[in-house]
Amino acid sequence: MGQNHLRVYDMLKGVTVAAVVDPDLARAEQMAARYGCPAYRSSERLIGQVDAASVCVPSALHAEVGCFLMNHGVPCLIEKPLATTEAECQALIGAADRAGVTLMVGHVERFNPAVQKLTELLDGGRRVHAIDARRMSWASRRISDVDVVLDLMIHDLDIVLSLMGKPVTAVAASGVHTSGSHGQDYVTALLSFDDGVMASLTASRITQTKVRALDLTTDIGYITVNYFNQEILIFRQGVEDRDPGHWSNVGPAILESIMERVEIRNAEPLVRELQHFVDAVRTGTPPLVTGRHALETLRIAKLIQADIAHRSSSV
Repeated sequence: MGQNHLRVYDMLKGVTVAAVVDPDLARAEQMAARYGCPAYRSSERLIGQVDAASVCVPSALHAEVGCFLMNHGVPCLIEKPLATTEAECQALIGAADRAGVTLMVGHVERFNPAVQKLTELLDGGRRVHAIDARRMSWASRRISDVDVVLDLMIHDLDIVLSLMGKPVTAVAASGVHTSGSHGQDYVTALLSFDDGVMASLTASRITQTKVRALDLTTDIGYITVNYFNQEILIFRQGVEDRDPGHWSNVGPAILESIMERVEIRNAEPLVRELQHFVDAVRTGTPPLVTGRHALETLRIAKLIQADIAHRSSSV
């Protein structure tokens, strides 16, 4: 993921890639040569030389690296999840608050144009009755230190919580664990909210096709979101004509369902995310995804993991 951050930063106007840090110095030097910057083994070399940093290390190291940089006044974009424990999240939030620097969390799907358009559509008190999110793919060798909840489902948890803006009142979940894997590899979770809305989320890294879909049952219709195509479709059921004067010989007429494709200007979510981070650092304005947002998402993820563990121990 760090290589993708480098690629995008190099594209942004007014941004210079200042350094690459990786314990594998040969790998760091290979990437640094591409962007004409120095390579270091340690983040200590960045202090005093950078205006901001992306932390794209394994999740278990987020707190160590992020706290060090922010304690030295470096604003940070930390890849999701913010950390693997609530205590580590609190440490990162505290470090940012004490130093007065920007802490943003890389929940990149928030910057998907389709998700941002969906947020606009639901503004103004639109009623959401139910949500179904599916994020499925084949095993990723890139992520090996967390289960599928913190690897993949965390994206959709963040989106669902941001769309609902209401507390979760109950969590039920089940999972599948494959041999040799770290934690669950296929998980389905059902979240209940305090107004009766429910959200079903499924994440898999053992499914031999790639699915990124979000479906919502709402008062304006059935909405489907395709993350890949950055497409939103709205389906509305036709209305029964109840005026007998309009009926044919066979009785009342029913209009067919209507499908509407929402106009969206496509863009790479990571480009939008990193530009937003740069702007937040420059202006001092709060980012779209703060440390506290990410902490709440992690709390729900932990409840899902705990429910799976409880069910497994009860068998």
